[in-house]
Amino acid sequence: MRVFLKILKGILIGVWAIIAIFTTICLLSYNQFNVPVLGRTTLLIIDNDYLEPDYTRGDLVVITRASNNDIEVGSNVLFYNEDIVNSTVVINIAEVIEKEEVTDTETMFELAGRLVSGQYVIGQVEDARIFGGLGVVFGILTSQWGFLLFVIFPTLFAVVYEVFKIVEEARKARKEA
Repeated sequence: MRVFLKILKGILIGVWAIIAIFTTICLLSYNQFNVPVLGRTTLLIIDNDYLEPDYTRGDLVVITRASNNDIEVGSNVLFYNEDIVNSTVVINIAEVIEKEEVTDTETMFELAGRLVSGQYVIGQVEDARIFGGLGVVFGILTSQWGFLLFVIFPTLFAVVYEVFKIVEEARKARKEA
């Protein structure tokens, strides 16, 4: 029974460590739109109904960004759309109507009747992987309170526990000597 509990404890600590490291990396990888971007991969949490029926509230959408050269006219893309009136950024889906290469590194796309810089294009809809319901969990983990409850407090608890164990062992050693 003790061996089983020791194995279970090791598994739980390992899973917690992986979640803590992944969450920390995601929080350190936010772009200017408060969306985690890991290299060319964007992790979108769908937290509204704007993108229904393609994506529903609570979905986690993982998109690997293709280069601007790979995005063709007629492709459906997800992009950041700044709402100047409300000072917010929403994510929209639109079909590429026209594509214009401005320089070697900059491409402009005509999406839904407006010109959008290639830096605002997240990726093609066909490259997106949807994980239903995981957006809620990911959103909680990457929130301030979620990070505090699931990463900081357990870490603090483990450190304090280890300090108490060291003090306890030191007292035992002193009594024996």
